[in-house]
Amino acid sequence: MVINDKLKRSFEYLRISLTDRCNYRCSYCMPKDIFNADYKYLKKSELLTFEEILSFIKALKAFDIKKIRLTGGEPLLRRNIENLINGIKDTGINEVALTTNGSLLSFNKAKLLKQNGLDSVTISLDSLRCSTNKKINPYSNLSKVIDSIYIATDVFGYVKINVVIMNNVNSNEIFDIVDKFKNFNVEIRFIEFMDVGETNEWNLDRVYSSERIHRDISKYFSLIKLTDDHSSTSTKWQLNGYNAKIGFISSITQPFCGSCNRARLSADGLFYTCLFASQGYNVLDTLRKSSDINKLQNDIENVWTRRIDQYSVLRKSSRQDNEHKSKIEMSYIGG
Repeated sequence: MVINDKLKRSFEYLRISLTDRCNYRCSYCMPKDIFNADYKYLKKSELLTFEEILSFIKALKAFDIKKIRLTGGEPLLRRNIENLINGIKDTGINEVALTTNGSLLSFNKAKLLKQNGLDSVTISLDSLRCSTNKKINPYSNLSKVIDSIYIATDVFGYVKINVVIMNNVNSNEIFDIVDKFKNFNVEIRFIEFMDVGETNEWNLDRVYSSERIHRDISKYFSLIKLTDDHSSTSTKWQLNGYNAKIGFISSITQPFCGSCNRARLSADGLFYTCLFASQGYNVLDTLRKSSDINKLQNDIENVWTRRIDQYSVLRKSSRQDNEHKSKIEMSYIGG
């Protein structure tokens, strides 16, 4: 059964945050001044167990969910994640993907994940320069991240590379990143710096638009437009004469709310219908208080069919409510 929201958008894709912890401190996600030794992370008892996650996915199968993406924090910090992946595939989900910072993705780990059913990997990389990397993420191990991209390409045959571009921070490295990976079977996805959460000090002056990125790349390479999936967050181009593809994720300048088919499940079991949401439905509480799957399905159906979220469209048209509403942190909701 397909369920649609108030704007006729179907629910097809779930992103699951497995942990609110990360071994990196990227400024646009978990700035070190806030996510420090005094920060209160979720207790183990507050996290969804793998069994609870699988129960929820089985309930969602009634709605013809097609894709699951595992995120964090850093998802590879969850022990035995391959067991969860195996369980998800056993539910009949078509595609299981993983987004990681790459620091923990060894060759053996990548093989184990693939053997248990993982279909694809996305790795975050924001700079090729150690000095810039340390500004964005003071805990970065650049060589490990680059190695993880090569590993993922070898094991999975293809990898997506997420690059968050910030004006006057790494906006002068666009050519370098494209040039380094142009001969690999990758999709380099340039992401506009987004106003997710409350701690990343976002402002419009720090946004380097996809249009500018496209223009910068076009000075050195020819780009051929590819067909975009209807629900895709990125517009895709082929790097003419090379293996690499280029993607642009333009949440700020070209919002894609109109085709958004995804929901998010936080590490502590809250179900959110938008990346910029301020509150969610408590899946964990429902799972631990009742074994009634029908109730869970009915609750999710009610949440989704009442959905009207289109934060980025309203932001772009300056029609956001004047009253400030706190937004969930990216590290908590999984991006």
